[in-house]
Amino acid sequence: MKTIALKPRKVTASILLQLEKCGVIKTFTPSPKVLKLKKGTDGAVETIYTTAPRYGTHKLICVGKNATDIVLTTHPDSEDFLIINTTAQRHKPLYLIVGLYKQKEFERRARKGLLGSKDILALELEYNSALSAFTMLKDTPHCEVTVPGKGMHPVFFVTEPSDFAMCCLELPDYKFILKP
Repeated sequence: MKTIALKPRKVTASILLQLEKCGVIKTFTPSPKVLKLKKGTDGAVETIYTTAPRYGTHKLICVGKNATDIVLTTHPDSEDFLIINTTAQRHKPLYLIVGLYKQKEFERRARKGLLGSKDILALELEYNSALSAFTMLKDTPHCEVTVPGKGMHPVFFVTEPSDFAMCCLELPDYKFILKP
């Protein structure tokens, strides 16, 4: 038997790029489509990879967000957020708007005029911290927005089922805004 002695090395960006060039890993690098949003667009999403259906459906997407209007949506299954910045660019703030009730109850409260500021949170997300990875559970009203103005739009990653539906909530008579 042949023995190969391996000396551990600290991981570096250049080592990860070398592994990517070898075709053995894919770094979490935003795609050009996501980085260069056209003026006036709310955002862009690009699939980084999708698993083969025979192994279960799953994909990683990269999201660039320039939307400033709060439009709540839900999904029929959970998704994982990875708020990491793998570039040297500074981003405008990224806000996660999240309802504290599942879709049916949230919409019921809206129909009855019972929704208030205690039923929804606006969270400024933090890049590259212990708080930058979490799962959004199915049927939870949410959306991501930023602030208007100049600056690089926020970019983040999401893992989710490969065939994922998005449902816009019906909330007539309600408008949500961020306080300055």
